[in-house]
Amino acid sequence: MEVFLTVVDEGSFSAAALARRMTPSAVSKMMTRLEQRLGVTLMRRTTRHIHITDEGHAFARSARAILAALDQAEREVGCGPVAGIVRIATSSAYANHIFAPILPDLLRQHPDLEIELVIGDGLVDMGGQPIDLAVRAGPLPDSAMMTRSLGVSDIITVRAPDGLPGNLGFAYARRDPIWKEGANRVRATDGNTLAALARHGSGTVRVGRFIVKEELARGQLRIVAESPVVREEFHVVYLGKSVALPARVSTVVEYLVQKGRVDQKHGPETA
Repeated sequence: MEVFLTVVDEGSFSAAALARRMTPSAVSKMMTRLEQRLGVTLMRRTTRHIHITDEGHAFARSARAILAALDQAEREVGCGPVAGIVRIATSSAYANHIFAPILPDLLRQHPDLEIELVIGDGLVDMGGQPIDLAVRAGPLPDSAMMTRSLGVSDIITVRAPDGLPGNLGFAYARRDPIWKEGANRVRATDGNTLAALARHGSGTVRVGRFIVKEELARGQLRIVAESPVVREEFHVVYLGKSVALPARVSTVVEYLVQKGRVDQKHGPETA
């Protein structure tokens, strides 16, 4: 179809051959096979000119529509501009402190890209929900998911200068043993909320350093002396191989790997 339309547009086999980087004889043979397959005469040839028949013009209109639809389909699944919705499952902590500051630049680079955030600290069944990517902390279970590293976060213990005694912690069991600790007086399902509770003096909490870097710098929180510092890995995970991802998804993956690491250098902190 593409070669036929080039012949129609260029007006001769030789010009079409030049445009398609083919030989004139190859173009001629291809057009002959096309006419034989369709069972109609698409063009009448003379020594100097090619005249497109009524059947040829009708086929050209259909061929242009088919190729345009194919081009649109390829664009939608990743062979064209970055466009469409990318649904990302992530924690409030990562969304607020890492993703939010870098999102404007991503949106400026790709005006047709849309982002939908599914917020929660718990695991999301990516195979059972319309989720394109997930940002996950801690060890990953064996699965068919592909992963890219987003760095390693220091987990530190902090409290407000005049905070109440008692620990704040998660209301559900975390997979990583680094979160194993004693009884918590106040519990929540979200690390970002726990950090806010500690900032207002409700107790002591273990939290990712990137979540409380600003509070540490302002003196609203302090690192508890002699508390152990452990490390937690972050990953962006997705289903399927990166070479087969739609452009909208692969673009966000690469952007997070480059700009969305949890161990990016930040401003000064105080203990």
